[in-house]
Amino acid sequence: MRTHPATVVALGGWSAEVDVELAALVLEVWRSGIETIHSCQDVGENIAGLVAELPHLEPVAEREAGRASIGFADVSGLVAFHDALGNAGPRDGFYDRILHWATPDAWQCVIGLQERGSDSEDAPRSPKGTPTSRLAAASFQVRFPRSDIEEATERLRLHNSAEK
Repeated sequence: MRTHPATVVALGGWSAEVDVELAALVLEVWRSGIETIHSCQDVGENIAGLVAELPHLEPVAEREAGRASIGFADVSGLVAFHDALGNAGPRDGFYDRILHWATPDAWQCVIGLQERGSDSEDAPRSPKGTPTSRLAAASFQVRFPRSDIEEATERLRLHNSAEK
């Protein structure tokens, strides 16, 4: 079930139902040749819908309130997105937020790890005979203030027009 109103965005071979506030930004990301795998215009609102069944998520919903997210297919997409934004405008407060982790309202890059097959019979074993972890990076996303969506969209438009 969707938390936010959405619209279909399509470009070339890419098509997805995208939260309305992120539709123009996702379209510009795709115009940059960067693949996305998910997006959310307000992660906190999305998680808040789970709190009734999973009360331990309440502090996460509060922490992520007002923060949008975009997930990328790989780390190179995450880096290319930041590179395009950083090079399409001045080195100002927006630039500081996308680059410097200690800046108020800093953008956060989140790399999720996933265990890959450590429960199988042929998985490597520790000296105690238990399966060892085999971890791999599985998701690459950026979380950022919802209030930065418009500026990010405009910068990517500038980036994309300069690339032509």
